[in-house]
Amino acid sequence: MRNSFTSPSFFKTFRPAVLLLSVSPLMLSGCATIAKLTPEPAVVAAQVPLSPATAAGEAPNSRWTEAAPADLPRTDWVAEFSDPVLSSLVNKALAANTDIRAAEFRYRAALARLDISEANLLPSLSASSRASRSENIGNLVSPPDAISPVDTAGDFNPALLGVGGGVSSGNTGLSAGVNASWEYDLWGRIRDGVQSSELEAAASQADYAGARLAIAAQVTQNWFDLIEARLLAELSEREVETQARALRLTMRRFEGGVTGSSDVRLARSALANAEAVRASRKQRQSALSRSLEVLMREYPDETLTASVDLPSLAPLAGAGGPAYVLRHRPDLLAAERRMQAAGLQVDAARKALLPSLSFDGGLNLAGSALNNIFDLDRLVADIAGGLTAPIFQGGRLKANVVQQEAIMRQQLESYAGTALGAYLEVENALDADARLAEREAALRVSLNEALKAEERLEFRYTEGLTTILQLLDSQSRRLNAESQLISARKERLANRVRLHVALGGGDITQTAILPAPQVVQYTPVENRASGPVKG
Repeated sequence: MRNSFTSPSFFKTFRPAVLLLSVSPLMLSGCATIAKLTPEPAVVAAQVPLSPATAAGEAPNSRWTEAAPADLPRTDWVAEFSDPVLSSLVNKALAANTDIRAAEFRYRAALARLDISEANLLPSLSASSRASRSENIGNLVSPPDAISPVDTAGDFNPALLGVGGGVSSGNTGLSAGVNASWEYDLWGRIRDGVQSSELEAAASQADYAGARLAIAAQVTQNWFDLIEARLLAELSEREVETQARALRLTMRRFEGGVTGSSDVRLARSALANAEAVRASRKQRQSALSRSLEVLMREYPDETLTASVDLPSLAPLAGAGGPAYVLRHRPDLLAAERRMQAAGLQVDAARKALLPSLSFDGGLNLAGSALNNIFDLDRLVADIAGGLTAPIFQGGRLKANVVQQEAIMRQQLESYAGTALGAYLEVENALDADARLAEREAALRVSLNEALKAEERLEFRYTEGLTTILQLLDSQSRRLNAESQLISARKERLANRVRLHVALGGGDITQTAILPAPQVVQYTPVENRASGPVKG
């Protein structure tokens, strides 16, 4: 209900703005159904299985910290590899990578959405102005004695048409006004929206941290892959030289009549195969160099040169525990914030079924000239308040509650799945750390024995005491062992990177995740009480 006072005599007596608060008793009747509309929610937590040690009542962190004396992992994990070139590459990628910058701007957009939500708590004020002109056209029919619109020459003259009718003076209208509106947050619905936006902003910030961690890990992995590719390419170069030397030896034996042409053909085949492997490995090295340059927002022109060897790997200094992962992994933090935001959206959807209280008002000035519109006698002011409640909306509001509850259950399951995935990554990385160390040690023994066997067989081949097949087989075994050893060393480094990523990445994020607001976690209610109001 809205009232306006327009009498000039009224404003001569009461020049201050007039407040009229009109609340309909019919709207107040909606308050009687509040208890029926908002049943107490049944709290349902995200179900994440516990480790067997925790389930048995033992220390929950014992399985993860068993391999290391420290309870927390190293946070500056890039420096653990003692590679200054790698550190500079990671820092360059963190500053320039396109995915990181896109995530940063998504976070900035989330902060802007938070400002928009907070603006809903404040009144809105707008100004307007209008100018109009009206003309009253007189009777265009000329009286009998009026001059004919046809001149003496017999031609039609439009200038003679208005004689006897004419145009009357018009009216000019000018108006200006200021209008304000404000909804009182009666049940906290708007504040729930603000908190939900804050949680979404914190989730977006965690996504930004996750993007930084992912790119840092990707740069590190690519760098190790590039070094591996260089070592394998150099190995192929040496293998081509070895096969060329074997071919020359075989040719001398063939020319001396010691061996047949089949040995020459086998040696040539081995040399051609080594050259093919060399070409393939050089191609991979070039592709990895270009990929790494793209991660740093540079043109992929293959100017990046790998180090001469893979860095040595320090012993594992600590892996933390499940609780550490829940507090530090960006994807888990983002999922937790979104789960809380979904709970607030459920609460806001329920509160939309309740009455809302809003105020609006305005000051308006009107006149026929500029000096008139600023005349206080022409001032019109009105302020009104209303309490409104939904009566019938075809079930839209209640369906929105059901929708938000389903979204929140989806977030709960997503959080549980993300947590289980994080635990799996940590467990796999810890297990692989020990297994890969065993593999590297075994491959070193295999390479050492293969080298000795190759030296012995090459010497015996020059003396004619063994065949070309035996020599080629020994060379193949040595080549395979050396290649596997290089890959095993790289895989240990890559697994250590995966472990640090699984634990949350430490200081690489450098974003200081926003703390979550203290909110009530709302979860779906299986059997909601239905009040008389159909929303």
